[in-house]
Amino acid sequence: MSLERYTLQDRLIGFVAGMVFAVPTAGFIWFFTNTKLAVWGPDGAFLGSTGFWAVLGIFAIIALAAPDLFPDFLGKVWQTILKVGHWW
Repeated sequence: MSLERYTLQDRLIGFVAGMVFAVPTAGFIWFFTNTKLAVWGPDGAFLGSTGFWAVLGIFAIIALAAPDLFPDFLGKVWQTILKVGHWW
Protein backbone atom coordinates (compact mmCIF):
# COMPACT_ATOMS: atom_id res chain seq x y z
CA MET A 1 0.00 0.00 0.00
CA SER A 2 1.40 3.28 -1.07
CA LEU A 3 1.63 6.18 1.35
CA GLU A 4 1.09 8.66 -1.48
CA ARG A 5 -2.51 7.66 -1.96
CA TYR A 6 -3.54 9.45 1.25
CA THR A 7 -3.62 13.21 1.33
CA LEU A 8 -3.04 15.11 4.56
CA GLN A 9 -6.77 15.83 4.72
CA ASP A 10 -7.56 12.10 4.41
CA ARG A 11 -5.14 11.29 7.21
CA LEU A 12 -6.54 13.99 9.50
CA ILE A 13 -10.14 12.92 8.93
CA GLY A 14 -9.17 9.31 9.63
CA PHE A 15 -7.25 10.43 12.71
CA VAL A 16 -10.25 12.30 14.15
CA ALA A 17 -12.54 9.36 13.42
CA GLY A 18 -10.06 6.95 14.99
CA MET A 19 -9.68 9.08 18.11
CA VAL A 20 -13.41 8.73 18.76
CA PHE A 21 -12.67 5.10 19.57
CA ALA A 22 -9.07 5.46 20.77
CA VAL A 23 -9.79 7.91 23.62
CA PRO A 24 -12.26 5.62 25.44
CA THR A 25 -9.96 2.65 24.79
CA ALA A 26 -6.97 4.47 26.25
CA GLY A 27 -9.10 5.55 29.22
CA PHE A 28 -10.25 2.01 29.81
CA ILE A 29 -6.70 0.63 29.65
CA TRP A 30 -5.50 3.34 32.05
CA PHE A 31 -8.40 2.79 34.47
CA PHE A 32 -8.08 -1.01 34.41
CA THR A 33 -4.32 -0.82 35.00
CA ASN A 34 -4.78 1.62 37.88
CA THR A 35 -7.40 -0.51 39.58
CA LYS A 36 -5.13 -3.54 39.45
CA LEU A 37 -2.12 -1.53 40.66
CA ALA A 38 -4.13 -0.04 43.51
CA VAL A 39 -5.14 -3.50 44.68
CA TRP A 40 -1.83 -5.30 44.18
CA GLY A 41 0.73 -2.50 44.08
CA PRO A 42 2.73 -1.32 47.06
CA ASP A 43 0.96 1.37 49.10
CA GLY A 44 -1.77 1.92 46.54
CA ALA A 45 0.58 2.67 43.63
CA PHE A 46 -1.03 3.94 40.46
CA LEU A 47 -0.24 5.49 37.09
CA GLY A 48 -0.66 9.22 36.83
CA SER A 49 -2.28 10.93 33.90
CA THR A 50 1.01 10.51 32.03
CA GLY A 51 0.11 6.85 31.52
CA PHE A 52 -3.16 7.80 29.86
CA TRP A 53 -1.46 10.33 27.59
CA ALA A 54 1.25 7.82 26.68
CA VAL A 55 -1.28 5.21 25.57
CA LEU A 56 -3.27 7.83 23.68
CA GLY A 57 -0.07 9.10 22.04
CA ILE A 58 0.80 5.60 20.86
CA PHE A 59 -2.69 5.26 19.39
CA ALA A 60 -2.36 8.67 17.70
CA ILE A 61 0.98 7.80 16.12
CA ILE A 62 -0.38 4.52 14.78
CA ALA A 63 -3.54 6.24 13.49
CA LEU A 64 -1.51 8.81 11.56
CA ALA A 65 1.25 6.48 10.36
CA ALA A 66 -0.91 3.53 9.31
CA PRO A 67 -4.52 4.58 8.70
CA ASP A 68 -5.32 1.25 7.01
CA LEU A 69 -4.04 -0.78 9.95
CA PHE A 70 -5.40 1.29 12.82
CA PRO A 71 -8.94 -0.19 12.92
CA ASP A 72 -7.47 -3.71 12.93
CA PHE A 73 -4.97 -2.71 15.62
CA LEU A 74 -7.72 -1.25 17.81
CA GLY A 75 -9.78 -4.40 17.28
CA LYS A 76 -6.85 -6.54 18.43
CA VAL A 77 -6.48 -4.32 21.50
CA TRP A 78 -10.13 -4.89 22.41
CA GLN A 79 -9.83 -8.64 21.79
CA THR A 80 -6.87 -8.68 24.17
CA ILE A 81 -8.82 -6.66 26.75
CA LEU A 82 -11.68 -9.15 26.56
CA LYS A 83 -9.31 -12.13 26.88
CA VAL A 84 -7.69 -10.57 29.95
CA GLY A 85 -11.13 -9.80 31.36
CA HIS A 86 -12.26 -13.41 30.95
CA TRP A 87 -9.01 -14.66 32.44
CA TRP A 88 -9.40 -12.41 35.46
